[in-house]
Amino acid sequence: MAGSGTAHLRDDSARKVLQVEHMVVEFPSARGKVHAVSDVSLDVIDGETLGIVGESGCGKSTTGKAIMRVPPPTSGRVLLEGVDLSSLGTEQMREVRTQLQMIFQDAMSSLNPRRQIREVVAEPLVIRWLESFKRSPLIRAWERYVPAMLKLWRQPLLKKILLPIITAFFVGLIVWVVSSALGTENAEGIRDGGVGADVGNVLMVGAMIAAAPFILMFLVTAGIWLVLSLLMPLAGIPRGLRIRRDKARFWAETDSKVRQVLEDVGIDPDASMDRRPHEFSGGQAQRISIARALILDPKVIICDEPVSALDVSVQAQVLNLLEDLKVKYGISLIFIAHDLAVVKNIADRVVVMYLGKVCEVGPPDDLFTRSLHPYTEILMNSIPVTDPSVDPRMAQTVSGELPSPIAPPSGCRFRTRCPRAADVCANEEPVLRGFGGGQFVACHFPVDHASPNGQHHDAALVGGS
Repeated sequence: MAGSGTAHLRDDSARKVLQVEHMVVEFPSARGKVHAVSDVSLDVIDGETLGIVGESGCGKSTTGKAIMRVPPPTSGRVLLEGVDLSSLGTEQMREVRTQLQMIFQDAMSSLNPRRQIREVVAEPLVIRWLESFKRSPLIRAWERYVPAMLKLWRQPLLKKILLPIITAFFVGLIVWVVSSALGTENAEGIRDGGVGADVGNVLMVGAMIAAAPFILMFLVTAGIWLVLSLLMPLAGIPRGLRIRRDKARFWAETDSKVRQVLEDVGIDPDASMDRRPHEFSGGQAQRISIARALILDPKVIICDEPVSALDVSVQAQVLNLLEDLKVKYGISLIFIAHDLAVVKNIADRVVVMYLGKVCEVGPPDDLFTRSLHPYTEILMNSIPVTDPSVDPRMAQTVSGELPSPIAPPSGCRFRTRCPRAADVCANEEPVLRGFGGGQFVACHFPVDHASPNGQHHDAALVGGS
């Protein structure tokens, strides 16, 4: 049963490199608001691999992307080594983001097909190098001004005000033209539109008076934009000269580092650096993606189902590679996957998600051998076994349709499919509570299990920690 809470977060004595608190991610849609992630909290300590599992659509990948702030979460905090990323400005975020990197599921699509491998892997270094040269105040003003100007002119309220004004002006113009065309000629041969022409004049003059502030605002914003556009090329000359002087040194160091990181991921630099992504297999492309993520020496790498598109033998190679690189580079991993066997082998701690909520948190061995959450138990029963004496039809499976994230169920979000649901599950949202051994579950009626030390976990433990 999916719930909220922070009981599973470790105290400050742990060397936490990343902490997510009460993260919410929502997306607008034609049918209503999509609740993709709802009040998710988690933490990662230095050198740890945190696994995130759950069925498709539970919010795993959205959680990883929101940590990277692509897109930023709707609410909540993401702390990287104690620094709240939501409080940082654009330039500060550029610097901090080098400590957070991501490996994507489809490696081939994440690599630029037009670039050589040396350029693909070096691109993060190039961006950081270019950012090290301060822009002129004029260029920084342009970068702040253009988004603010576009945001101003896209305001819905502005459109609501201007539309009636423009409509009134053109209605007045049509009335004046028609009245003048149908009017009688005076002695001077000029057609007199009479009252209709006067009404048209009043509408046009009134509309122009009402539009005067907006016309002035347009002229001012357009004038500032024109001045900045003309001066920007001149303002960029000093920075361009500094970049040109440092270019030879930078590329010498970068080439050496690219070679080293390619060797670390098992790719021969001499045979690969001048080739393009389409010349590599899926496993090799994923290794190149890992090299690109490592090139900036990050603190945390988010792996979004990095082996799901690979065959089993290549999966094992990539997983072993990640384990070796984690030790060599001193990094922490967030490993997102729906393959439970993969997560069990690589993760030090596992978070189980359902419909945007955290269900259970604990060590992988405990989750696999004595799941406390009904949903976790069903997930474990879904793992295929090779024993022919085991009838897969006897395994416990989930029933019912997956609820819509636009209108999730009240209380526990898993209650509509849970075999243990009761009235309290609809009225009260369960909170994550500790059951010993680092295992936490959000459920009013957890699954009964006997632990190795003889303790018995049952519903009476709800409310305890």
